[in-house]
Amino acid sequence: MSSNNPYGAQWAEGGPQSPWPGQGPNADPGPEQQPSPYGYPQQPPAGYPSEPPAGSPPSASGYSFGPYAPEQQRTGWDSGPQPGQYGGPPRGYGAEPARPAPQQPNGKTKILIIIGAAALAVILVAVIVIVATRDKPSADPQGSQNPGGQTNPQPSGAPQSTPRPSDAVAAYLQALAAGDATGALSYAADPAPAGPLLTNEVLAKSRNRTQLTGIDVPVVEDQNVKSVSATYTLGSSVVNESFDVVKVADTWKLSRAVKDLDLAFIVDGPVPVKINGVKVNEESVAVLPGSYAFTTGLPYVGFGSKNDVLVKSPYADADTYNVQSQLTSAGEKAAISATKKSFYKCLKINSLTPKNCPQKFNSKYRYTKSTITWRQTGKDSFRKPSVTFSGTKARIEIPIDLKLSGSCTYQGRSGNCSGSLTGTSVAVIKVTTKPLKVRWL
Repeated sequence: MSSNNPYGAQWAEGGPQSPWPGQGPNADPGPEQQPSPYGYPQQPPAGYPSEPPAGSPPSASGYSFGPYAPEQQRTGWDSGPQPGQYGGPPRGYGAEPARPAPQQPNGKTKILIIIGAAALAVILVAVIVIVATRDKPSADPQGSQNPGGQTNPQPSGAPQSTPRPSDAVAAYLQALAAGDATGALSYAADPAPAGPLLTNEVLAKSRNRTQLTGIDVPVVEDQNVKSVSATYTLGSSVVNESFDVVKVADTWKLSRAVKDLDLAFIVDGPVPVKINGVKVNEESVAVLPGSYAFTTGLPYVGFGSKNDVLVKSPYADADTYNVQSQLTSAGEKAAISATKKSFYKCLKINSLTPKNCPQKFNSKYRYTKSTITWRQTGKDSFRKPSVTFSGTKARIEIPIDLKLSGSCTYQGRSGNCSGSLTGTSVAVIKVTTKPLKVRWL
């Protein structure tokens, strides 16, 4: 049995020997009780307690629970009895004064104790969870499978350690997959390339359209290799590429991390060029592997359905020659609408050859200007107009079938004259400025 004694005193378990003379089975009986002359049993001498009833526990306990100094915890059986003062029982053998019983906590205290214990349990659970998960590896952000034996470092804005040639390629591709242009460029051999399209914002737009997944880079330990093979999927295209690598100090880098796009044939054109939202003026611009959309930023002119160029790797050809400016759907509708408005406005003009109109009528009769009228006959000229685009201008070609009438004079005689005008008329509209202006040829 152990004690809660703060000083660590230990007691041997067993029945204590009675400290009083005559109270043990082998002790001297002490003064005998003589019959009282009055018939009452004689009491033991002063200073000797009465013998406890048989079977009752001894008056001195063998265990100490209070915070007492070691010398205050000595009991009658750890040293020989010392005579007490004034003939009393030996010192250390008398019954200890009764200590007040510990107060029982009231209801409110019990509740606080329970709440405190519960809070402590929650904290311990949280600490266990943190310790248990602290050293676990992060999941692949792309969710791609990485067979055993393949490198798969996690992307980061800061370059990771790349002690093996394959580490550099895997880290580069993982950074691209995460949209981390800065991280991807950190694996390029010095000096790292720079340019207006080598940013996280540009790469994020590429990633929104075309995901890079399924990265597979077999581990290469050989410190003398010149290239590392890799397989990945860019959008719907499976790419198998060999990346040139070079060792710089104690780490491996990519000899080439970007692709240069040839834009000479388009940036010199009459419309602005934006790639993934960034305006460019250079004839050549560097990009990371990904998807790049060519736009103009104009409401009526764009680069059509083939404006998205896929750059599969720093080595693969990127076809930019099919990127051609053309009217957008909104631009075509706006050009036709502006031409039609101009056409019907021209029909209201009292003139044989109104300025900037499709009517060009030469007559030997002299018409009274105020009486000249034009009206359309036959089919609607704008039912199926022909629309083409070149540079910044739309060309609208329509058939015309017009009737002319009015008062006229000829060789001194007056009367009513009429005529007809048929053929094809062409209007040209510059669609890069507003409002749209129509010019009839």
